[in-house]
Amino acid sequence: MEAAALFQPIRGHRLSAQIAEQLQLAIFSGAIAEGDRLPPERELAERFGASRASVQEAVHQLEHQGLVTIRRGSGGGAFVIKPDFAKVSTMLQTVIRANRFDPRELYQARLVIEPGVAEIAARAADPGTVAALRGAIAASKLRFERGERTTPVSPNFHFLLAHAAGSDLLEMLVSSLLGVRGVQRLHARPSSDRIRIRAHEEIVDAIERGDGDAAKRAMTAHLNQLLEEVAGKETLP
Repeated sequence: MEAAALFQPIRGHRLSAQIAEQLQLAIFSGAIAEGDRLPPERELAERFGASRASVQEAVHQLEHQGLVTIRRGSGGGAFVIKPDFAKVSTMLQTVIRANRFDPRELYQARLVIEPGVAEIAARAADPGTVAALRGAIAASKLRFERGERTTPVSPNFHFLLAHAAGSDLLEMLVSSLLGVRGVQRLHARPSSDRIRIRAHEEIVDAIERGDGDAAKRAMTAHLNQLLEEVAGKETLP
């Protein structure tokens, strides 16, 4: 089926939004695949029964969402691309900060996601992953022994763990939550650094054994301890 045949004429208000929605559905369903070019604006305008200006606005919406890229010149047009997880992560961080969530909400979200990530990582991890995780712990220990705070490097452990789970989506979600600047500064107490290092060791020990249940329990306990630290703190700046 030709791409244009997927689309139906539109009516009413917010025409560009309706066009964008139909284009999104075509992309998400795979009817228009990664690398494909959208039909020309003139053709889409005729199919939707809308102006070229409305089509242009809809295509720009898709570009802003990271679903298409616009190429100029001969052979140009709007081409479907794979979403850039870094951009999505940045947008999610912006939403989190703009809404000034209570830090406890961030840790509650992490409690929903990261124990499962640890469980998956334990079942998928190889010696290289374990070595990388232990390297992150070693970096925290070095700062601790120097009398420095571990908070600047502590998130690296969680980034690596999300990567070890082998899921771009999980990595994006965890990275977004960890990437909100100010969370570590708000919750951290110097006395908790030793506890945090030990918690990371317990998690990676379980991962090295391939014990997903133990890794999940250890991560849950670790995040609950962090959640206790933020209790009563102010919202993020």
